[in-house]
Amino acid sequence: MKILVVCNAGMSSSILVNKIKKYAESIEKSIEVRAVSSASIQNEVNKWDVCLLAPQIQYALNEVQQQLQIPTAVVDMRVYALADGKAAYETACQLIEG
Repeated sequence: MKILVVCNAGMSSSILVNKIKKYAESIEKSIEVRAVSSASIQNEVNKWDVCLLAPQIQYALNEVQQQLQIPTAVVDMRVYALADGKAAYETACQLIEG
């Protein structure tokens, strides 16, 4: 699974990305996950399976979804603040499963 995490500058989400990677490794799942800024998502089209959006840019959900054309959801504020890699990973899985 390939997960894209999008936030304002791509910096705060890097903590969550690391936690998602660690959780996936702990359950022996092979994933690719990366954080980018909302300004650079046009460079990410056709590269990812699912997108998780930082809560601070939830206003951009529809725009991001239209640009990427993949399942996209806003990460729960508590999950994001606690950098809960397990919960974020599970959110991505649920998006893909439909």
